[in-house]
Amino acid sequence: MIKSIAIIFLVTLFNIEQPTKKENLYSWQITFNDFAQCESFFNEYGDKLMNGVIDHAKREYDKDMQIEYLSCAKVEIDANNTHPIVLDQKVMYKIE
Repeated sequence: MIKSIAIIFLVTLFNIEQPTKKENLYSWQITFNDFAQCESFFNEYGDKLMNGVIDHAKREYDKDMQIEYLSCAKVEIDANNTHPIVLDQKVMYKIE
């Protein structure tokens, strides 16, 4: 089994009507070499990224979703697992 390490965005969303119902999204299409590159991308495009996540979540789950937090996450992934193992993360946004 081939495993690889990547730095991606990890977003945890919650349903506004049922805040205990949470979903995780992973940015498989956007990967980074290190945390600094991920943080720099977020600093430049974070507002557009978060708006895009909210729009995607509304379409995907057909519910009003809110971002609980968004992080740059170092993850281990393999071809057989749809949910990566989070090895480390740096939170970029967290709801107050």
